[in-house]
Order: sequence, then structure tokens, then C-alpha cells
Amino acid sequence: MPANSEDKVLIYAESSALLATLVPSDLHHQDVVKMFDTIRQNGHPIVVSSLTLMEAFASIRKKSTTSTKCRSGSEEERAGVDAHVQSTVKEALRLLNWMVKQGIIEIIEPENWSPDLLLLYAKVLEHAGYVLSVGKGRPFRYRGVGSCDWSHFALAKYLLGAEVILTADVAFADIAGNDDEFGHILVQLASGPLVGPLAAGAA
Repeated sequence: MPANSEDKVLIYAESSALLATLVPSDLHHQDVVKMFDTIRQNGHPIVVSSLTLMEAFASIRKKSTTSTKCRSGSEEERAGVDAHVQSTVKEALRLLNWMVKQGIIEIIEPENWSPDLLLLYAKVLEHAGYVLSVGKGRPFRYRGVGSCDWSHFALAKYLLGAEVILTADVAFADIAGNDDEFGHILVQLASGPLVGPLAAGAA
């Protein structure tokens, strides 16, 4: 695991950031790639966890499946969709391995770590999120940190001591400075301005 130094900030990349990096068609792809480049140029190490990988590739499979409309529902059509999904995952894995070899990211494997599930459950209740109105005639949307997202905060704090979480999920920003347990962790949005020590290093 990369060691922190006085002028280097350890960045934990959660699944939405990794997914956006690995999938060129993702809405946040350009922003995340630019942010990765900026962080790398300033010498800050970026790490991902096995949880990051698990969530990112599950989302890649789901998104690449649902992006194809079902027309006939035939075996041939389903086989074509399956081949498309497998191709998308294979390309994402190729890019992930390239990023690791280039030293852009490091994958860490938690050992002997048991998350405090009662604490994370309490956070789900404490931070209820809120409802967004997206326009007349359209369904309301919920915005908030998901139950699994709290595990990213826990990994960043207890396992890594990371100062910053890199994400494309704007709900993460609601926690920065707003939680006794995890609020000290800065949240760097892929589409946002550089925060804290990252901004200072780029000045």
C-alpha cells in the first residue's frame, strides 16, 4: 500500500469513479479521466479496493445489458447482447490491468478486516438523503449515500487512512464535514474543483 508523506495525499477511488474511467461511453468519463491525470501529475497515489472492483464491474455488466433494447427476445438476440456485455467487460478488464501496470492505480486487498455493520447501518438511518423533483409528469428521484457506499467510507478511514475519496457520485459530497465518523474525509467530485490539499498542490 502506498505510504503517505508530507506532500502526498492518499486518494481512495470508489466504484463510480472507476466505472467512469473504464467505460468511454459513461457520462462522467472525460471528467474522471481528466481528474485521474491531474492527481497523477501531482504525484498523489490512487488506490481502489476489492469492493470498488466488485461494484464497478457489476455496474458495467448491468449498464451494458440495459443499454440494448429487446426487440424480438429471440435466442439469437439474447446471445448477441451477452456477447456485447462480455466484450465490454473484457475491454474494461484490459484497461484496468493497463492502469495497474502503469502505476495509475493500486488495488488493495483488505486482510483481517471486519466492518462495523451496526455503525454503517446507523449511518444509513442518520443520513436519510432527500427527494429531488425532476419535472412535471416524471417520477421523483432519491438522492443520498447508498448502504454499500458507507463501506467505502469505512475502508478509506480504517483500512487506508485516506484523506480523499474520488467519486462521480455527488451524494458523497453531502457527507464531507457533515458526519462525526467520516465527515473529515474530503470528497473530490470528478466534475468539481480540486479540494483541500489537492487544490493546494495544483496552485
